[in-house]
Amino acid sequence: MASLTAQETVYSTTDDGKYVTFRAGGKPGKRLIRQPGEPGWVESFDRIPIIDFTNINHPNIEVRRKLANELADAAENVGFWYAANTPVDETLVAKTFAALEKFFSLPNEQKSEASWMKTPGARGYESFADVAANEGSGNDATLRESFIMGDDLTDPKQYSGPVPEGMKTQNIWPAAMPELKQALDDYYSVLIPFARSILHLFCLALGLEENALDKSHKNPMAALRALHYPPQDANESAAGFLAHADFSSFTLVLQGAKYGSGLEVLNMNGQWISAPYVPGATFTCNVGDYLQTLSSGRFVSTVHRVVNKSGSERYSLPFFFSPDPDAVLKPVVNKKQGSEFETEYSEEPIGKQFMRRLMFARRFHPTAKRLAELQIPDKDWKYEYITGSLP
Repeated sequence: MASLTAQETVYSTTDDGKYVTFRAGGKPGKRLIRQPGEPGWVESFDRIPIIDFTNINHPNIEVRRKLANELADAAENVGFWYAANTPVDETLVAKTFAALEKFFSLPNEQKSEASWMKTPGARGYESFADVAANEGSGNDATLRESFIMGDDLTDPKQYSGPVPEGMKTQNIWPAAMPELKQALDDYYSVLIPFARSILHLFCLALGLEENALDKSHKNPMAALRALHYPPQDANESAAGFLAHADFSSFTLVLQGAKYGSGLEVLNMNGQWISAPYVPGATFTCNVGDYLQTLSSGRFVSTVHRVVNKSGSERYSLPFFFSPDPDAVLKPVVNKKQGSEFETEYSEEPIGKQFMRRLMFARRFHPTAKRLAELQIPDKDWKYEYITGSLP
């Protein structure tokens, strides 16, 4: 199955229709595409809706329910939306992006001291060369570098309870820029409660109690992935990020006012729809695979990519919010009547699935081949997740 690149759309045709194929964290992905005149064709979206989140924490549940209905419409029909007027302060956003610019301007050897290959959870710095080694060259070339931090039960800034036995420190920080940790910690601490409020909206949107999914998101797998895309020539075919769908409950992305855009979303007619920057502390958001499963496919994990043709440097900051590592995900509502989505879920804990997909997505990592080939007993999944190694 071919991958979808920045240069061309690759289709595979089967007996039941035409699909566009894409990368999905080590799993083959495909989406049904219909063109005008084909059976079942409907006109798809041509823009990303903007939703006002002023009332996300309003004391009246009926006000929150109204917002949840707007969110449901976007999540079901587009899979992407802008979250405007959020609880996140614009000053905090500016400080966070300033820290990212400073970090990515450091010499390569200083950034690489915090390499993601030194940590159990693949956190830290991922260089241009790391990405190229994983995602290919030529027509499939990918142009970006990144820095990742996330949930870490050994970090007292995040967690004050007892540390699980065998847990290793998950994050790594650059010695040349110690203030990066403070900047990302500050931002992360604000995003966690914001994400929980969005999760509550999704519960209302599904007709559930507001806290129905709290039990599977007590200590969520969450991560910030700071991204830097260099400017590209207008004729270059390389993507900043190849077409993919996220394996998360949902993703909240800040694009930044001065960095251009480049984010594009695939609609159901096979067209790439631009998702440009929107002023203010406005997030570009999307449904991930886990929420698609929980919602029985009512909410769509939409394919997207990045191609930086702005002519300037581009920085963005996705925040991924996912269930607890020991959660076993199954649909919490019935499939919508007439839906073509086939629910796929596993009895294995999500942490085990997450690590496998993470290593597949970084298949040149030393443990990737072993994670791909070995069948790890269910009782050992937690060891794998919290230590990043095999028993």
